[in-house]
Amino acid sequence: MDNEQFLTLAKLGAGAALGLAAVGSALGCGTAGMAAIGAWKKAYLKGKNALFTLLIFVGAPIAQTIYGMLLMMFILSKSAAAPENWAAYLGVGIFGGVGMLASGWYVGKSAADACNALGETGKGLVNYLMVLGVGETVALFVMVFSMMLVS
Repeated sequence: MDNEQFLTLAKLGAGAALGLAAVGSALGCGTAGMAAIGAWKKAYLKGKNALFTLLIFVGAPIAQTIYGMLLMMFILSKSAAAPENWAAYLGVGIFGGVGMLASGWYVGKSAADACNALGETGKGLVNYLMVLGVGETVALFVMVFSMMLVS
C-alpha cells in the first residue's frame, strides 16, 4: 500500500470516531427527549407548569459528539504527519468512538430517569446532574486516553 491508501484508512478511523460518538449522542438525546415529553405531558394533565429545566437532561448526551469531533481532528492531524500508523488511527477511531457511543447512550438513559424523577418530584436536580457527570467522565477519559495512544 502507498501513503494515499494509508491516509484513507486513517481518515476512516477519524470518521468512525465522530460518527460513532454522534450515534451515541443521538440515542441518548432521543431517549432523554422522549422522557422529557412524557414528564411534560403528565404536568399538563395535572394542570401544572412544565419544567423547562428538563432540557438540560435532554442535551446532556450531545457532548459526546464534541468529544468525537475532537478525537477526529486529533487523528487527522497526526495521520497527516505519519500516515504509516494508519492501523493505530483506525483502531483508536473505532474503539474510541464505540466508547463514546456507549457513554452518550447511557448518559441519555440516566437523563431519561432524571426527567421522570424531577418531573414527578420537582426535587433532586443537582443530584441527577452529578450522576450524568459521572457518565460524561467516561467519554472524556476515552477521548483523552485515545489521544494518548496515538501520540
